[in-house]
Amino acid sequence: MFSTIKNFLHRHRRKFLVTGAVLGSIYFLMSYAQKKLREWQETEAKKFFEMTRKKQHFESTERTCNQTILSLSKIVSENILTSLNTEEIVQKLQDNPGNKLELWEQIKIMIFTRICVLVYALSILQVTLRIQLNIIGGYLYRDSVLEHEPLIDSNLQSKYLSLCHHFVGAGLEDLVRQIERVVKRVVDPISLKKKITLLEVEQTFWSIQTILCTDTNEGDPVKKMVHYLVDHTEINEAKFDTIVKETMDVLESDEVTSVTMSTISRSFSSVIDEIANLFVSKWVPTSKNHLEVDEGHVVTNGALKLGAPADPFINVNKVEMHFVKLLPIVNELITKNTCKGNTNIPDLLTQQLTLNDKLKLLGANIYEVFSNT
Repeated sequence: MFSTIKNFLHRHRRKFLVTGAVLGSIYFLMSYAQKKLREWQETEAKKFFEMTRKKQHFESTERTCNQTILSLSKIVSENILTSLNTEEIVQKLQDNPGNKLELWEQIKIMIFTRICVLVYALSILQVTLRIQLNIIGGYLYRDSVLEHEPLIDSNLQSKYLSLCHHFVGAGLEDLVRQIERVVKRVVDPISLKKKITLLEVEQTFWSIQTILCTDTNEGDPVKKMVHYLVDHTEINEAKFDTIVKETMDVLESDEVTSVTMSTISRSFSSVIDEIANLFVSKWVPTSKNHLEVDEGHVVTNGALKLGAPADPFINVNKVEMHFVKLLPIVNELITKNTCKGNTNIPDLLTQQLTLNDKLKLLGANIYEVFSNT
């Protein structure tokens, strides 16, 4: 019996050797594959947790950014309205003084300066703050991941974020002076008695923006963001010097310049939309106690009569308004309190800039670069 088994094994020894080798190889490969699978799962789990953690940190940074922007935007708006105080001139005009024409000329310049300074100041503030806070956020995330001496301590963080205080104060005064000079050049020739259209108002703002973009005396405000933020700063620490230089590089990049110009143009468009509503409301019939027939539609006491055809399309660009009558109602749009259901321009601009997708994407890209470990 044993000899039979021995002979059987001898005759098929090669088969047994090959089978054993194959089975051993399979076992080895399965063990290796299982090991690699576990490593891959651990790596993917680590990446997932890191990505989740990073996402939560970025969202926290974004909330902090929005809260800071809203708070400082309110301060900037109030400083602008206080610096360019039209209410004092309005009060003087109500007393019917002898220099009434001179006061109207002053308020004409001041109202347009107010709007332009609000547009530029709030846009520059939003861009610079979003850049600063996402640079800080990226550094803080990197410090939380890497085991080394923190790049950003609380003292340096406070010192870095305080850079924007210069713009809120002295920087804003420089911006007001520059824009006021350009506004005077563009708006001075417009007569108070002139009947003006919405298109002419829009062209006035675009002329101001174009002159500011090509200002050879003081420079384009958009390209002076570095000046507003860091030119006044004394740097006596290596880490602070590093982060300031990195911020300067970002502020001077073509991408940031392009995004800032885009937000300024969009803000001016929003202002024009609000002024367009004033021209539309100017066109709506407001007559009382009489029957008015105009181009086939019937209006009674300022309302459409039942059964009358619908209003024709209002071409707002053909509606005219005396410039002197437009100024007070535009001024109402800028004041702190919403008037007659109209939108408060400072709050409108702040809200639109805070929700601007291009600014959000810019912040996210900066955070990703500076948080990259």
